[in-house]
Amino acid sequence: MLRARLWTLRRGEPRCAELQRLWSQAEAHPELRDRLSGTLSDDDRVRLVVSGKDAFAEREALYASAKQSIDIATYYIQSDATGHATVSALEACVARGIRVRLLVDRYMMSRKTAEVEGMESLEARVRDAGVALRSWHDAARPFDSNHRKMILIDGCCALVGGRNFADHYRGDKWRDVDLVLEGPSVAPLVPLFQQLWDGLPDGRICDERSCWVESTPRTIRDDPAMLGVISAIGVARCTIDLELAYFVAHDSICDALAHASARGVRVRLLTNSAESNDLPFAMWTTYEGVRRVLEKGGLAYARRGAGRTLHTKYVVVDGEWVTFGSHNLDYYSPRYCGELNLQVRCARFGGLLTELFEGGVAEASALTLDEVSRWLAEHGALELFDRVFRDFQ
Repeated sequence: MLRARLWTLRRGEPRCAELQRLWSQAEAHPELRDRLSGTLSDDDRVRLVVSGKDAFAEREALYASAKQSIDIATYYIQSDATGHATVSALEACVARGIRVRLLVDRYMMSRKTAEVEGMESLEARVRDAGVALRSWHDAARPFDSNHRKMILIDGCCALVGGRNFADHYRGDKWRDVDLVLEGPSVAPLVPLFQQLWDGLPDGRICDERSCWVESTPRTIRDDPAMLGVISAIGVARCTIDLELAYFVAHDSICDALAHASARGVRVRLLTNSAESNDLPFAMWTTYEGVRRVLEKGGLAYARRGAGRTLHTKYVVVDGEWVTFGSHNLDYYSPRYCGELNLQVRCARFGGLLTELFEGGVAEASALTLDEVSRWLAEHGALELFDRVFRDFQ
């Protein structure tokens, strides 16, 4: 983290204060919401998979349905029961003549190799199975990662979301969700995967009418997920629902939410509690952001219990403006990660996510201003960490 922070400073990358100033300008520009949001085709079939058990059963069913190709991009695959079951399923696909490609992130795989036993043997097994395996890395930007998650089946069906390949994503203690999309809107992901596979520094979705947005550290000032969300919040009329694993105290987002609350918009946030967050060093900025939401009249809910991590990443404004995908809308995602989000105006998809949000709230409990303020007062030392290493929050 220290090396990455020093590299960022030496490169003259935009500081957080500058980014907040730039991103905040989107609140007054509703045209950004329109320009950065596509539409789904009437022929697209859309469904959500919430249960961890169902999510990996869905993956295996999709692999089995493939007739020509399976392309997978993920942050990592772990050497546990889920990782080995995935390799077995892909091996069976190769055996029946399916081309299978697996793209992982080099940094995260090396980190897992240091933390989890058996990673080298798992990678060897992937290659022995006949699966083409590559690690994404940008030599010019050594601390960037490919955090995009997608599974493409025959170029016409996609599964996207936040899950990686590990046992904790399969169980139901972690809360996450996958989108399964079949139809014409999958098409732009095919050349995107190819560009990432070929080792180009950043993937690109060239068609501005696409419903997919790409966020890359090279273009952090114009991060489309951040700008699209802030612009949509700026003209919200009725409701804003945010289910974010790592909500942080962005001035740009918190101020826009405060202004929306003042206009009478119902603002609801669902995130992790201090017990459920798998990144405890990031809790100070999360609760500081929650405090700001509550002080301005918004509602906040937290998933409770050790190991019961919330890992979802989506926002729904007025029931129809949606961003959903791998982007955490935190500091780390825009600073160091390539991300992929479906960003659309779609009441059909918005309705599915609103139903999901209600289910998440039912499993959570309200955060109060007293609870959050007390926690912040007791953990003030973490504020210094946040100031020094904000890019990693």
